[in-house]
Amino acid sequence: MSPRHTPSPLGPLARARFQQAGMLTSLALVIAGGLVTPAAAAAQAVSERPAATPRTGDNCKPHKPHQSRVGAEAYTGKDKCKGATGPTGPTGPKGDKGKTGATGATGATGATGATGASGENGTPGATGATGATGATGATGATGATGAPGPCVDIDATRDENNFELRAVLSPATQSDPVTRAYAGIRDLQPTVGDYLWTDLSGFANYPSNACAISIAQQALGGGTEGDVNIDVITTAGAIYETTCDVNTDNEPTLTCEDPNGWSLVTLQPTPGAVNGGV
Repeated sequence: MSPRHTPSPLGPLARARFQQAGMLTSLALVIAGGLVTPAAAAAQAVSERPAATPRTGDNCKPHKPHQSRVGAEAYTGKDKCKGATGPTGPTGPKGDKGKTGATGATGATGATGATGASGENGTPGATGATGATGATGATGATGATGAPGPCVDIDATRDENNFELRAVLSPATQSDPVTRAYAGIRDLQPTVGDYLWTDLSGFANYPSNACAISIAQQALGGGTEGDVNIDVITTAGAIYETTCDVNTDNEPTLTCEDPNGWSLVTLQPTPGAVNGGV
């Protein structure tokens, strides 16, 4: 059997104010103890306040006249009518920052970007080591025959111990483009004298392509000197000759006055000839 409920001597309005006063006292003690901040305590107070919602039902009559204090004190707690909804309380303080969420899935690979500009040229590297010598290549083809070299020649003969003869072929030079033939003589008695030269290149029919020279003297005997014969051979193989006389009256000299100048000898040598020629 439940105990009998004893009605409070306070009316509804007095009881509500008493409850509010008790709540504020509890909040003050909590704040003083440092358990919560004032803003959090205010938010909690608002949330704990009983909602004032209008009472509905058949037993609620609109615009019920205000009861007297005596009637209110006689309230038995069985009134089913509710008051109007109170105003919305203030917004509570901002809550703590939540934990970081899990890492999302990797997104799709983006499109390849445009090619960047070319960088500057780097510093040249050091010279590499010399490679091994390669194999010797094949022998090349024979080159063309070069131009013929200058024609230079000399020959000599001596008549006992009286005089000496020389024939010289000197090459052409830049200042004198003629290959020249010379005949020379010098006395050997009583002392060796100087060579006396005669240029034979100005004679008629002198071959400009003469390339070798020779000299020979014919002794007549009895103290009489004979002719001196001078021959040249050209680059084409042709042989020319001319003659000079030896004068021994005083100092030996040559007299070269062949009226024919230079003449081709007869016969000319030819391949395969035996005691013959052309």
